[in-house]
Amino acid sequence: MTVRGEAILAELGSLPAHVRADYIRVLETVVRVAPGAWTRRRGVRPQWITLRDGDDVVVRMDSGELSKHIDWDGPRSARSFAGALREELATNRCAAVVYGDAIDSRTWGWVLPLLAGRLPGPDTAVMVDVGHRTGARSTFSFPVGYRRSPVRRLRFEEDVRAILRRAGST
Repeated sequence: MTVRGEAILAELGSLPAHVRADYIRVLETVVRVAPGAWTRRRGVRPQWITLRDGDDVVVRMDSGELSKHIDWDGPRSARSFAGALREELATNRCAAVVYGDAIDSRTWGWVLPLLAGRLPGPDTAVMVDVGHRTGARSTFSFPVGYRRSPVRRLRFEEDVRAILRRAGST
């Protein structure tokens, strides 16, 4: 296992058992749905994954509610999504916002690379900001690559499912 995989295990291991179980459930959903939400032009599209009180996991694409929490004078960052996560936790047990690490190059930030003579870059990681009703909050980064085939597909560089299985068994 890589250093990043060990860091994910350490982060999950530091959480109380019930919070860790909810995080793992949400992260397993991220691993399942993020590749399908990726497009070559838009990268990993922002989406919400929520765990409701009745153990239902709900996945939905962001339809603009994140925009009211973003500092449009600077690049999007995990700090910008904190308010949105707090709002989701008012009605859900656990919530996560999923996005690609190059999200700013697909919004206002696309101008800066062009001025520097570079094209906007693709996502190199799937970012997941997870919050729990207990107050726990974490950010996970899963490096990604792109499978070279007739149709380009997003793939995780590490076996994230194996890391989450190992975290769930501890």
